[in-house]
Amino acid sequence: MSLIEINGLKVHYPIRGGFWNRVVDNVKAVDGVTFDIEAGETYGLVGESGSGKSTTAKAIIGLEKATAGTVMYKGKDVTKGENRRKLDYNRDVQMIFQDSLSSLNPRKRIEDVIAEPLRNFEHLDKEEEKLRVLQLLDIVGLDADALYKYPHQFSGGQRQRIGVARAVATHPKLIIADEPVSALDLSVEAQVLNFMKKIQRQFGISYLFISHDLGVVRHMCKNIAIMTRGRIVEVGTRDDIYNNPMHIYTKRLLAAIPETNVNHREEHRKHRLEIEKIYQEQQKTYYDQDGMAFPLVKVSPTHSVALPPELAKEFEQQSENKGVNV
Repeated sequence: MSLIEINGLKVHYPIRGGFWNRVVDNVKAVDGVTFDIEAGETYGLVGESGSGKSTTAKAIIGLEKATAGTVMYKGKDVTKGENRRKLDYNRDVQMIFQDSLSSLNPRKRIEDVIAEPLRNFEHLDKEEEKLRVLQLLDIVGLDADALYKYPHQFSGGQRQRIGVARAVATHPKLIIADEPVSALDLSVEAQVLNFMKKIQRQFGISYLFISHDLGVVRHMCKNIAIMTRGRIVEVGTRDDIYNNPMHIYTKRLLAAIPETNVNHREEHRKHRLEIEKIYQEQQKTYYDQDGMAFPLVKVSPTHSVALPPELAKEFEQQSENKGVNV
């Protein structure tokens, strides 16, 4: 059984207009997103800025109200507040935010920042609390001196590590990491990602890893979902996505990964321009008249793609001929 199951999740924002200020339309920030996260795995959610990734994360954790759909945890729908309280959901699911500076209270010392979830859920005495905070700082590689400092006194990488320490304070089952390294330089980025992997091995934590960087996701995630315009357009294992991409949006994202080998840069540039040309020519066929992606079609046991109706029928027929249930 999965640790958490997201089924048909929707977050729509009403657009009001007219004399009576009625709802005339909706912005479909998230529209029918479905995926499962297994215990101890890192699940990647990838897409460009504005694709709906962060809104999905906020709806899962309860910071955004879901318009429709369910988030199932221990057999209960935690989009309902009473179920979240009964299951201690807010303790078991934590979040690491993209902007480490704005997510840490500038008026609080690091001791109080990290101790806040402990005070909310564990009610330790002063000695035990301080000991736990020191243990958490040690886990993320910071000295005891950090206790009495303020967030602005740390570098971006150190602040992100403090965010990780705060997230793991309550021994959560799932951490939602929303672009945790996008504001960091490459050496610090690698450091933070390695800390996250180390903590995962140590505590058996699951991650929902949200990023626009497919290079980072390849390093971190076993299963990946590609998201655009509020819908998931391709789901598969790391091998499915990187070695056999089928949606033109996924191909475009992969082509945008920089080529580090100088000898292949010109070849890579030509490939990227070719993919961009195909994307501009064919994108209308991959989206419906409202600009939304088509439903996912299973093309292998681990791989599903939002294909145009004509291609989807071809795959269904091929599968029927092979005796495979799609």
